[in-house]
Amino acid sequence: MADYELQGTVTVSPGATPDNPEVAGLSFDDWEVEAITLEVPAGPKGNLGFYLANNGVQWVPFSAGEWFVWDGHEQTFYPDSYPNAGGWEIVAYNTGYYPHDIKVRFHVNQLQAAAGATLPTVLTFVESGVPTPDPVVL
Repeated sequence: MADYELQGTVTVSPGATPDNPEVAGLSFDDWEVEAITLEVPAGPKGNLGFYLANNGVQWVPFSAGEWFVWDGHEQTFYPDSYPNAGGWEIVAYNTGYYPHDIKVRFHVNQLQAAAGATLPTVLTFVESGVPTPDPVVL
């Protein structure tokens, strides 16, 4: 179970098309993403399509060019190697007459390095006076 839940709602205005979609940034710090829940409340009736991207690259659904077209649907995705950094965004279109919402919940954990871990000390020794082979770096 995730330590935290980061949530937001993106409202997609009418007029955005699949060829010219709206892009809404979802900013947060670096976290380990355990799961992502996407929800579209009832109402769009096929006029709303969207996908979740990170820095312009489509992640959910994973197939490029595929759109979710939901109406009163919620689904949780369990990532495999999803990016942990920020840069998440909802890319969406709305060909209807009314604005529609997309709710996003990131179920996250603190990154191990962010939990106060210190960087390891690296010592490098160079031997000298070794005739052959050249000096060795350990």
